[in-house]
Amino acid sequence: MHSGLWKLHKMTSTRISLKLATLLLALIFIISIPSSAQEEQQERELKFGIITTESSDNLSTLWTPFLEDMGKMTGMKINAFFAADYSGIIEAMRFGEVEAAWFSNKSGLEALRRSNAEVFAKATYPDGAPGYRSVLLVPKDSPFKTVEDILTCDKTINFGMGDPNSTSGTLMPMAYIFAPNGIVPTECFRNVRNATHEANGLAVANNLLDVATNNTTNLKRLARTRPEILERVRVIWESPLIQTDPIMWRKDMPQEAKEKLLYFFMTYGRRAENEEELQRQRKVLGELDFGMFLPSNDQHLDPIIRLEILRDMAFVKSDQNLTDAERALKTKKLEDKLQAMQRADEAAFIKPKGIPEYKGKGSRGPQGLDLPWSRIIFTLSIGLVSFGFFFWSSATRGAGPKTPLKDRLFNASVWAVFISSLVWAYVAAEIFKAPLLIDNGDRMGEYASGFLKLDWKEGWLYLQQMSVTIQIALWGTFLSVIAAVPFGLLSARNVAPAWIVFPIRRLMDAFRSINELVIGTMFVVTVGLGPFAGVMALAVHTTGVLAKLFSEAVEAMDPGPVEGVRATGARSIHEVVWGVIPQVAPLWTSYALYRFESNTRSATILGLIGAGGIGQLLFEQIRSFQYGKTAAILLIIIVAVTLVDFLSQVLRKRLM
Repeated sequence: MHSGLWKLHKMTSTRISLKLATLLLALIFIISIPSSAQEEQQERELKFGIITTESSDNLSTLWTPFLEDMGKMTGMKINAFFAADYSGIIEAMRFGEVEAAWFSNKSGLEALRRSNAEVFAKATYPDGAPGYRSVLLVPKDSPFKTVEDILTCDKTINFGMGDPNSTSGTLMPMAYIFAPNGIVPTECFRNVRNATHEANGLAVANNLLDVATNNTTNLKRLARTRPEILERVRVIWESPLIQTDPIMWRKDMPQEAKEKLLYFFMTYGRRAENEEELQRQRKVLGELDFGMFLPSNDQHLDPIIRLEILRDMAFVKSDQNLTDAERALKTKKLEDKLQAMQRADEAAFIKPKGIPEYKGKGSRGPQGLDLPWSRIIFTLSIGLVSFGFFFWSSATRGAGPKTPLKDRLFNASVWAVFISSLVWAYVAAEIFKAPLLIDNGDRMGEYASGFLKLDWKEGWLYLQQMSVTIQIALWGTFLSVIAAVPFGLLSARNVAPAWIVFPIRRLMDAFRSINELVIGTMFVVTVGLGPFAGVMALAVHTTGVLAKLFSEAVEAMDPGPVEGVRATGARSIHEVVWGVIPQVAPLWTSYALYRFESNTRSATILGLIGAGGIGQLLFEQIRSFQYGKTAAILLIIIVAVTLVDFLSQVLRKRLM
C-alpha cells in the first residue's frame, strides 16, 4: 500500500512540476516580449537591403561606415540586409520586410514589377564613368580567344553564369551573345553554375570554370584588393555600357522617412559640416567604388526593359519550333512594345526643387549583436529562480524514500541551465516574431499561390536531371556503405582496442559534421564540376553517419555468438565475419537504405555548387520567379523521394 501511495505521490509531483514549468516558461516569454508602448518609444528603424556581387562579409566591412553615416544623418536605426541571392531582397521588399534597397538594374526592374518599389536615386562612379560593362572571363592560359570560340555547343565547357536577376551576370550575355545565336546555356555547355561575380572570378582564376560572366566594376575591385587573382584571368568579351545602379524604396514608405533618406543620398559626399568630414565621406564612397548620387525615377530602368525585349525577339527568331505565322505574330507584339517605349520620353529624370534641410538626431548605426546588462541580469535571475523552484519541488514530502541531495542539486541545475538558455536565445532566435506567422499568414498564401500553376514545358529535362540526382545518391550511398563497414567495426569498443577506437571516432565526427555542400566544393576543386563531385560529397558525409550507426549496432549485439566462434580457436577476422556481421547485417541494411532515401533529398541541393542533378534547375527557377516551373520540379522531387522510400520499405521487409 505504501508503495502504491509513493508511486501516486511521485506521479502527482511530476505532473505538478511539468505544469509549473510550462507556466514559468509562458511567463518568461510574456515578460520578454516588449510592450507596444516600449516599441513606440524606440527610434524608427529603416530596413535597408543591399544586393551583393561578392561575399557578404567583405561587403559588410565596406558598407559599415556608409550605413553608420546613413543612421546619423537620418536619425533612424539602419538594419542592413545583405543578400547574394537577388530574389531574397526582392521578395523581402514585396512583403514589407525591406523598405529600401540598393539594386542592380535587372533586379531593380523585378522589384519594380513585384515589390511596389520605385527608383528615387542612382549611383555614379568616382571617375565619372556613366556606367559599367558585362564581361566574359577565361583563365589566362585558356585556348578561347574570342566569344565565337565558346559557341560550339559541344558540351565540353563549364560555364559560370550570374544570378538570374543580375544585369551583367545574366541579362547582358543572354541578350547580346546567346539569344542572337539561339543558344540556351544549359543545353549548350557541360555544366552551368550560378554564383556571385566574386565566386565566378575566383573559379575562373583557379581553372574550375572555363568561362564565366563578370563585370568591370568587380574587376576594378579585384585590381585593388586581390591583384594576383586578376593576373590569372583574361577578358574575351565586353558588353555595351550598362547604366549605374538604382536605389529604390517602397511606394508606401512613410513620407517623412522618404524625405530623410532622399536628403541623405542627395547630400552625402556633397555637403558636410567641414572639409575634413566631406573628404571622409568621399573616401567611404571611394571604398565602395562609387561617387556621389543623383536623383532618378523609374525611367532609369527603361533600357533594361528594351534589352529584355531585344533578347526575347532574338529567341523568337531563332526558335525552330514556331511556325512562320506564330513567329511573325510574336515578333510583331515585341516590336510594338519596343516602339511604344521609343516614343516615350527617355530623358525624364527627377528634378528636385531643392534638398530639404534636415539634421539627424544620431543613431546607433546598423543593428549588431548587443549584450545589454539588463538582459544578462534578467537571464541569470530566471536561472536562479528556476533552480530554486526545481530544487524545492524535488524535496520528498510525506512517506517514501528521500532523493539524495546531490541528485536534487544536479537535476535543479540542469533545468535551470536549460530554461536560462531558452531565455537567452529568445532574442537571438527572434522567437518574438512567432505572432507574425498568424498576422502575416496571408503573405504566405499569396506567395504559395504562384506555385499552383504547374509548368511542364521542360518536364522531360526535369525528369532527366532527377534521374541524375538519384544516380548520384545511389553511388554516394554505395561508396559510403563500403567505407562505413570497416570504419564502423574499428569504432566499436567491443571489437577494436581503445587506441584505435578514439581516433577513428573523431575522424567520423569530422566526416559527418561538415555539410555536403562544403565537402562538395572541396571535390569540385579536385575533379571539377559535375555529378562525380556530388557523389564524393555524399560518400564522405554519409560514411561518417553510417560508421556511427554501424558501430552502435555492433556494441549492442549479443556477445554469445562471438564467444562461440572464439572458442573454436578462430582468428579475430573470423570472429567478425561469423560472429558479428550475421547479427548486425539486417540492421546495417536498414540504415543503408534509410541513408539512400536521405541522400536522394540531399543530392537535390548539390546542384547549387555545380555538382550535378536537379538542384541547379530548382534554384535557378526560384531565383527567376518561375514558380510554375519550380512547382513542377518540386512535384518530381516529391514523387521520386516517395518512390525511393517505398522501395526501401519493400527491401527492408524482404531482407530483415
